[in-house]
Amino acid sequence: MELKDVEVMAEDLGFPEGPVAMPDGSVVLVELRGGRLSRIGPSGDHSVIAEMGGGPNGAAVGPDGALYVCNNGGLSATRRTTPSIQRLDPGSGEVAVLYTEVGGRPLGAPNDLVFDETGNFWFTDFANDAIYYASPDGTSVSAVVEGIQGPNGIGLSPDGLVLYWAQTYTRQIHRRRVSEPGRVVEVPRLEVQSLIRGLAPDPWSLVAGLPGAQELDSLAVEAGGAVCVGTLLDSGITVVDPADGSVEKYTLPPSLADGAVTNICFGGPDLRTAYITCSITGRLLACRWPRPGLRLAFQELPS
Repeated sequence: MELKDVEVMAEDLGFPEGPVAMPDGSVVLVELRGGRLSRIGPSGDHSVIAEMGGGPNGAAVGPDGALYVCNNGGLSATRRTTPSIQRLDPGSGEVAVLYTEVGGRPLGAPNDLVFDETGNFWFTDFANDAIYYASPDGTSVSAVVEGIQGPNGIGLSPDGLVLYWAQTYTRQIHRRRVSEPGRVVEVPRLEVQSLIRGLAPDPWSLVAGLPGAQELDSLAVEAGGAVCVGTLLDSGITVVDPADGSVEKYTLPPSLADGAVTNICFGGPDLRTAYITCSITGRLLACRWPRPGLRLAFQELPS
């Protein structure tokens, strides 16, 4: 299904990702190749908020109004930094490093994050094949889900009781039930001893698996609970309804085609404006979405 009336808000960005919709109609996003956090105004004006260094990837507003960024360390040897979780104070512009390791294990490539209603956040580590849970004050971080393959985008259901994530190379969307803040209901592993005892993994945990060249990137959740995932190669936004596993694919007009549709977020008064990052062409796009997006726990940042 082709998206209609798609507007180019900005172009020539340095691999845009991690869009965050602002109440004034602007969008804050990272420029992964530029190592910076930028703001795109409603009229398309581009300003740099902060130089983050390395490879900033996902971003989110925290309970204190600060911006929290997953920094994968960067791909360039000349600009490579330690992979970390960073906090940007929008008032002072100060960038602080909150976490560089979990339980003595260095972070590999922090990718994306989402805050829950308690004010803590979940984040994926693409290189460590793990999902972590952390406090925004830099004092507490723990591993929650490990041994998964290339977790990328992450999000929560409207009631906050289900954690979703996308796995890039397996082309799968997974979920776990949240038992309490920072904990999930474990799923049995498919091991020899489990097979002997007649156990099997919980099929509920796999929301969807896509065929062909449809690798998955970052995600957002609609108000109704559907999961919207940026899709690479055979690109677009893939929308999966966790209730029945049905899948829709929204593609860009041919004139705006991009093989790396990496992310989506929702803004506007009714949360039906979709902002989409296209990382190869360096564009930020905007269009009317068929349904409202989910308001995030701490959606708004002072302009």
